[in-house]
Amino acid sequence: MNNGMKIALGAGLLVAIGTAAYFIYGAISAPSAADVERSRQLFEQAEAAIESGDQEAALNALNESIRLDSQNDALRLRAPILIARGDYDGALRDLDQVISRRGGLAETYSTRCWLRARGQRLDAAASDCNRAIELDPSLASGYGNRGLVRLRQGRNPEAWEDFNTALRVGGSDQWVSWRLFGRALAAWGQGGREVDSHNDATTALRGNPAVAAEFAQFGLGLELMAELEEGAYASAINPRSLYSLQQFIYLHPNGAHAVEARAQIAELEAWVTQQETAGRAALPGYTFAHTRGPGAEDSFGAIAISRSGWRVAFSTDYASPDEAEQAAARACQGSAGACDAFAFRNVCAALALSPINRTRGLAWSYSRDDALSTAVASCTARGGRNCVAVHSQCTPTPDEAAATAAAQ
Repeated sequence: MNNGMKIALGAGLLVAIGTAAYFIYGAISAPSAADVERSRQLFEQAEAAIESGDQEAALNALNESIRLDSQNDALRLRAPILIARGDYDGALRDLDQVISRRGGLAETYSTRCWLRARGQRLDAAASDCNRAIELDPSLASGYGNRGLVRLRQGRNPEAWEDFNTALRVGGSDQWVSWRLFGRALAAWGQGGREVDSHNDATTALRGNPAVAAEFAQFGLGLELMAELEEGAYASAINPRSLYSLQQFIYLHPNGAHAVEARAQIAELEAWVTQQETAGRAALPGYTFAHTRGPGAEDSFGAIAISRSGWRVAFSTDYASPDEAEQAAARACQGSAGACDAFAFRNVCAALALSPINRTRGLAWSYSRDDALSTAVASCTARGGRNCVAVHSQCTPTPDEAAATAAAQ
């Protein structure tokens, strides 16, 4: 046997061994029919758990489903759960596996684009977003995520176009604030478009105050936020009011002036309490009642004042002005006799009275301190002598727990 024949026989033997090994390994590693069926059942359980909001149960079911039979649907479903838990590497591995099997959908490529944008593989990230848009030209996240990549690449005009397209094709979904803030950063990065940038950023923050932190993960938006915060604080304290300062805290909860703003809010709230306490002390026999309705999207309240004596009642959180006035009048009536009621809507209301000639002043504003000052001025303008602030209250009634959290 010559050398050529020996080589040919050896090569054939290797191929035969390799083929046999492949089929043997495949037979051993392939999931059994029982495993496939159980994997399918677990996948359905995971879908039901996600529908009910039980993320933990969904993740446990998916982990076991993938262990038994690593299907693309399960990997695609697990990735966003891993992202929500901060396991970006795990989510990226799942999507890499799906795409390597040619199972990538437009959303799969878009999500991997976002994940890759967290690191330095920006060209690869852009390629994924391009593929997502190629597969589905109406996919808003494809444009938005590509805009994010281009922001990181310093390609601001192109990023602006991407975020603008994402806003157009995405409509009024939950990602509007995110896209608006991205467009704000792209406008700001171009220079000369500060007004557009500030308008978009402020609108985005009102819709989702956490949006700035989402972009900060990528090292984006810090300078713009510092610029916005400085201007917002200057506006909040000139003129100073509870409303303007509370709006500032809402938009910039961790800003450089947040501690100062909270201190000023506490100071104004103490002033309101002091004014009302002193005013009530000036009215002998003063009594007060408050009644609260079931709540409504369009919330009405009312002030009721007795025609004789010093009995006052406020109602808040009613669905109509008539309901609010009737509730306030009922709460006001007593030994003091009949009461007059005056409705207000979705604002803070205040009452001031003259202890000398019973002249009253009513006022409505977006903050209690403004309403209180205006009520005293109104009372004085109507001929009241020594007018004093009596009470102020807002409708809808502020959530006390939320107000406490905001002040911390």
